[in-house]
Amino acid sequence: MSEVVYYTHGTSPVTFGALLVLYYFSIPLAVIFWYAKYVSYIKKRDFKLKKLGIYLIVAIFITSISAYELAGIYFYIHSPAEGITCYTSSCVLSSELLKRYKVNTTELERLGLPKIGPMAVYRVYDTGRDPETFLPKKMDYLVIVKPLIIVPAARVYVYHVGSGENSWKKSFTIVWPLQPGSVITENLKTEFTVIIVTGGEGSGV
Repeated sequence: MSEVVYYTHGTSPVTFGALLVLYYFSIPLAVIFWYAKYVSYIKKRDFKLKKLGIYLIVAIFITSISAYELAGIYFYIHSPAEGITCYTSSCVLSSELLKRYKVNTTELERLGLPKIGPMAVYRVYDTGRDPETFLPKKMDYLVIVKPLIIVPAARVYVYHVGSGENSWKKSFTIVWPLQPGSVITENLKTEFTVIIVTGGEGSGV
């Protein structure tokens, strides 16, 4: 089979659409709002930069969280179980998710985990498709996604945990305004799409 996904793990168009809007437009809207509100001051060269800074801090936070949530949607499609949320590496290592799928925590710890902060953990186990060769590609990963909060981005950590030389770790960053699915596809060399569920039927995006 060239591609298998967990179709029941699709997302609604409202949820996906709202996250896309927040991801792509929070920062531009913050600048537009600042300009519209203080245009009379700006014309007098009183730029109200502190106000702009506040708006941008909020917008960057929203953008980072949106990138984090969107990445989770892409990974959940290829996960046999729901992801979990942790705030420390010890939470990840002791989680039922890792126990259920018999993940080698010693090897995982050796590869290095993010230490602290909000992180979503997914067990990605599926067959995907290489976007260049279109051949089937096995996915057997533990994935951790972290919002970076202070920059408009989310960090992704991907682990293939075997034994010794068979284990590896790869990390990359989804940075606004790059498309999250495209960044994941490019870095994992596997086509990642979203299943949109409407009225009991799904379609890929």
